[in-house]
Amino acid sequence: MRFAFGMGIIAIPVMLFMLLLPIALLVALQVWLCKRSVRLGLILPGISLALSLMITFSLAAFSAVGGVSDRVTGTGGASYVLPNGQEVLAIESSTETEKSEVEFRPQALAAAGVIFLVTNIPTAVFGGIWLHYKGRRDTMEDLKRMRIEDLG
Repeated sequence: MRFAFGMGIIAIPVMLFMLLLPIALLVALQVWLCKRSVRLGLILPGISLALSLMITFSLAAFSAVGGVSDRVTGTGGASYVLPNGQEVLAIESSTETEKSEVEFRPQALAAAGVIFLVTNIPTAVFGGIWLHYKGRRDTMEDLKRMRIEDLG
């Protein structure tokens, strides 16, 4: 019991370090890019936004595909009831498959909205860092302009 507790005390900081290190490195990269150029600072927010849109659209597409039902229609045949109460239709003659309309259910739309908001958290963080450094750069340029006007 003590061994497991001791391993837990050691494992938690190691796992937190492994989780937070990539996040810290990405934030440091964003700060470095923003200091280099205003346009370079838009790389990580753009990538993050593109990834979140791909995740959201793929979720919406897969939930729409899950909503498509296939109905088999035909002429003649027998109907069997399984022991669990499910009815099975056995068709003896020609069959054709009809696809129903793709439906977006409110639950799928709400899930897509939540996924979009959650996956855009890095976009908001990177965008906030970019806005901070852009505002700083604009303020410095305004101060330089004012100094030049005062001297002239």
